Amino acid sequence: MNMDLNSAKKRISELIELINKHDELYYQEANPIISDREYDLLFDELKNLEKEFPELVLQNSPTQKVSGGTIEGFETVAHKRPMLSLANTYSIEEITEFDKRVKKQLEHSDFHYTTELKFDGVAISLHYKNGELDIALTRGDGTKGDNIINNIKTIKSIPLKVNKVEIDGKVLENFEVRGECFMLAKDFAELNQSRLDAGLPLYANPRNTTAGTLKQLDSNEVAKRKLNASFYYLLTDEHNLKSQFDNYQIMKELGFDVSENIERHNSIDSIKDFLEKWEEKRHSLKYDIDGIVIKVDEINLQNELGTIARSPRWAVAYKFETETVETKLKDITLQIGRQGTITPVAELEPVLLSGTTIKRASLYNEDYINEKDIRIGDYVMIEKGGEIIPKVTKVVLEKRGVNSIPFTFPEEIEGHKIYRLEGQAHYYIDDSSNHPIIVKKRIEHFASRNAMDIDSLGEKVVSDFVDQGILNNIKDIYLLKNHIDKILTWEGWGERSVQKLLDAIENSKKQDYIKVIYGLGIRHLGEGSAKIIAKYFDNIDKLMAASKEDLVAIHEIGDKIADSIFNWFNSEENIKLIEDLKEFGLNFQASIDENTSDLLLGKTFVFTGELERMSRKEAAKIVEKLGGRETKSVSKATSYVVVGASPGIKFEKAQKLGVEILNEEEFFNLVE
Repeated sequence: MNMDLNSAKKRISELIELINKHDELYYQEANPIISDREYDLLFDELKNLEKEFPELVLQNSPTQKVSGGTIEGFETVAHKRPMLSLANTYSIEEITEFDKRVKKQLEHSDFHYTTELKFDGVAISLHYKNGELDIALTRGDGTKGDNIINNIKTIKSIPLKVNKVEIDGKVLENFEVRGECFMLAKDFAELNQSRLDAGLPLYANPRNTTAGTLKQLDSNEVAKRKLNASFYYLLTDEHNLKSQFDNYQIMKELGFDVSENIERHNSIDSIKDFLEKWEEKRHSLKYDIDGIVIKVDEINLQNELGTIARSPRWAVAYKFETETVETKLKDITLQIGRQGTITPVAELEPVLLSGTTIKRASLYNEDYINEKDIRIGDYVMIEKGGEIIPKVTKVVLEKRGVNSIPFTFPEEIEGHKIYRLEGQAHYYIDDSSNHPIIVKKRIEHFASRNAMDIDSLGEKVVSDFVDQGILNNIKDIYLLKNHIDKILTWEGWGERSVQKLLDAIENSKKQDYIKVIYGLGIRHLGEGSAKIIAKYFDNIDKLMAASKEDLVAIHEIGDKIADSIFNWFNSEENIKLIEDLKEFGLNFQASIDENTSDLLLGKTFVFTGELERMSRKEAAKIVEKLGGRETKSVSKATSYVVVGASPGIKFEKAQKLGVEILNEEEFFNLVE
């Protein structure tokens, strides 16, 4: 590189800032805006500059650490052994160079390679103690990760207790497995279809959706997503593991899902055949892969080869080039969701990509359009993000017309003002407006299975009834009985189907308070949040009277949800809606369990160590019955940490933070 010291220093600073930005988008926000290949080119440029100017290498340089980070709200745990990233290669020549480096360092040893598919997912590390799942960690920054065990327990393919397997006559009970969480293509497609039906922005690809799902603080929400996991590495201090290839079989016998497409090789030529085969066959899989992982098979030789700052010397990833195609962007349309979210969509000249004809692609939001400088009339490159959702990745600038102008969002859509809140990515149309799309989506949500469960009031029926003018808002659902004669004249409606609809509407009045709150469609208020709100405000009048301070004081309710709830209940139109729904007989009072009380209302408990009188799970149920709740991580907001025998790192954290600590006897004195 022909660059002086000052220029190199400036460029290194620019690259560090740029790479850190893309790391945050990829790992924290699960919303990357450049391809892996583009990222690797930036990273390689930084690495080469640092090699040429070693005096400019900074401790916080991305080359010196594993990308990622820990997540607020989870307990952070140090990895027993660093979770490193693999070095990426993109050509057969680079694989040959990797082979030469390995042979040079292992010149006096015979060795083999293993190859496996590289799942396009999220890395996890599971620790088993006495054969049972004990800790489940994210990669984090490579040295420490977040304990997401409650989320991992929702994945049905992961064993909570492993099968009995012996190695050299000794049962394998205490070990770590590393693998990848991912989503099947069909499950991702179903999830996006449900979001499309609800008028919500589509998720970009399975990998990002998996990453976002594992960050959820409510494991009930995680359980609704159909996550899978496949495992590829086994670690233990109690046994002499000999072969990577043999370890796949051991993991399988323990009860873990392991890829069937694993091979052992004696030569680099054999590996090349494997790469070529899967370059062609990858689209036939039920999940996404973005390459092939090549490893030295012998464990003792892996240890001999060792690691560098970010990656092992004994393994490398061969990355497939993302399939792209060029086409013309004819128009940008704006799609409106139930809560007024506006998503820009690229309308394209139809083009064939990965066996599918692509006509439309998501443009995500205004920032994405500006970042790529995407304009109507441009020729653009399209790729299938995660092989599912098409996206515009690049503008072919040399084909841009001379009269091209930047795309700007309009001030209004069909006479309705739109706006963008500070700090948010999307534009919104006022969700209290009477735009027909919003009205339809709002009523569909209210009638949905997870809300009021009005089975006969599906998407098509709602759309027809709104178009015919007999449904204009939620309360009109309970006035449909006044339109029976009119409905009976419409095609497809007879006395039986009308009666079924009326019965479903009447039964909806029996739905519990939590479902009613959720059904109102308050922005940012999901099912989990509705359950929490109902616990603290056990009837609608208390909730309507709540101040912002009252709402923010609830640990699980952040500023965004609190603002949304407060603003919703301070709308005269919404207050009138609640009064009307009360008259119709909807349930606005939480049910009272005679075995519960509010003794511990607002108190949070963390349990660590083994209790003698009962399990921690049983103790947590007692806390919940008394109005409190259990959390899995210790923070300054934790009320009590209950310590049993052999407590873990949570005990130490509680001491550092000054959180009140109870032994088992003190805990039972409190609750009894």
